[in-house]
Amino acid sequence: MSGNEKAARRVAAVKKVLEEIGIEPERVEMFHNSAAMGPQFAQTCIDFTERIRELGPLLKSRNKAAA
Repeated sequence: MSGNEKAARRVAAVKKVLEEIGIEPERVEMFHNSAAMGPQFAQTCIDFTERIRELGPLLKSRNKAAA
């Protein structure tokens, strides 16, 4: 359990840094699946891939730090 909590805090920190530099924090996510959740894991991957596609490519011109 403590490993999951540490990972969740790190994901939150990465999201904050991404937002600060002008990158959508939605590009990083943490999901909880067990080995017995194969179909759910597959659907999670499909859904997240679609979300990233909707955000589009990461362009330097969209990044505040690159400006």
